[in-house]
Amino acid sequence: MDGIQGVAPLLDTMGTWLAVILTLFVFSYLLGDNVLYRIVEHIFVGVTIGYVAVVAFHQVLAPKLLLPIVDAASTGNGSQMAPLAVTALLGLFLFAKPFKLWSWLGNVSMAVLLGVGSALAIGGALLGTLLPQIDATASLDHFVVRYGEPLGWVSGLLVLIGATGVLLHFYSNHDQEGPWAQVRSRVVKIWGGAGRWFLVVAFGALLATTFTARLSLLVDRVQFFLNAVRGLFGG
Repeated sequence: MDGIQGVAPLLDTMGTWLAVILTLFVFSYLLGDNVLYRIVEHIFVGVTIGYVAVVAFHQVLAPKLLLPIVDAASTGNGSQMAPLAVTALLGLFLFAKPFKLWSWLGNVSMAVLLGVGSALAIGGALLGTLLPQIDATASLDHFVVRYGEPLGWVSGLLVLIGATGVLLHFYSNHDQEGPWAQVRSRVVKIWGGAGRWFLVVAFGALLATTFTARLSLLVDRVQFFLNAVRGLFGG
């Protein structure tokens, strides 16, 4: 027990030194792409893939596929075994992709993945994003309840005008037929032009938020580096 307690500080010191060295390797990219930065890049990718593989096994494969298959096989539950067997078979087909002769088996699994993934993405975007966004944009009462009556009405109208203007900004129908063609063209030009400025403001806010977040990460890492160096040299 005493040996373990004696080794622990040494391991902490080695870990701190390793973190400091890897941080310097990352900062070396400021001088240009070099082998030190690529070493850290490969380490990061390798650790990430290894971590994802372990998490996928313990949280997806084992509890949702392997253990249910063992349980269904031990209890003789054929109705539960059939879909699990199909799932496992489709997963095994993916390992045939690198082989030219058997790659068509992997194409079957890829087709299922793309089909199911596309359906889930479209359904999720429609029910989870588009329709709630339309409802939130058109519901002025929501802003009144949140910000009070004067500011709420102004905020709700601003969001409604801005969202509609952004949609009109991407309106590309140049058909000038019909009695209201000129009026429609004028409305699209003016309102869509206002929507363009809403887009500029939104992208500027996103860029500022991203820059601030990255800057805070940089400051945090520099502070870690300075504190680690002080601690290692007894400062």
